[in-house]
Amino acid sequence: DKALREALLAFSYHLTIGNMDEAYRAVLAIKSSSVWRNMAKMCVKTRRVDVAEVCLGNMGDARGALAVRDTASEREPEARIAMLAIQLGMIEDA
Repeated sequence: DKALREALLAFSYHLTIGNMDEAYRAVLAIKSSSVWRNMAKMCVKTRRVDVAEVCLGNMGDARGALAVRDTASEREPEARIAMLAIQLGMIEDA
């Protein structure tokens, strides 16, 4: 629907310019776990683990969110991206 499309466009815009607060506010009203899952997958591509943690939480994927959070102490940022990709079933991107 139109409101969902506008929210996703606003999210993408604010994510691109690095305005995380506005990006999060743009999608607060979204309740669809499939939309959150697609946004989490987009976060793998854009390498935004911080945003993906919010997406995983809104998806209701506590196990995935915990697994990604457990990699916070990793020195290599690619390790966090890989864990996120694995949790989302994106093995090729891991």
